[in-house]
Amino acid sequence: MTVSSVSIEAIIRDEIRSAQADRPTPKAGWEPQVDSLIMVSIALRIEEEFNVKLPEAAMPPGGFDDEETCVAVFTQRVVELLEEQQAQKQPEGEQVS
Repeated sequence: MTVSSVSIEAIIRDEIRSAQADRPTPKAGWEPQVDSLIMVSIALRIEEEFNVKLPEAAMPPGGFDDEETCVAVFTQRVVELLEEQQAQKQPEGEQVS
């Protein structure tokens, strides 16, 4: 399974927008724009969409100060984790005759 970073970015942005729309009051200026609760929501959605399990280490504690940093950093982490998981599933040295 090959996962594009574009599809991961779309999921992250969609979950951030959903969380912002559900929030009854705006966040204070000192709070991260993408907090740990939103990160859990993003991780759960990615796990569901791609049928994978993300380790807790994939999510930074405290979240991100802004959406763009979240998208860039978390997309890269997820791509790397998915590539690692895919490599572990493939049998080594198997030859087809």
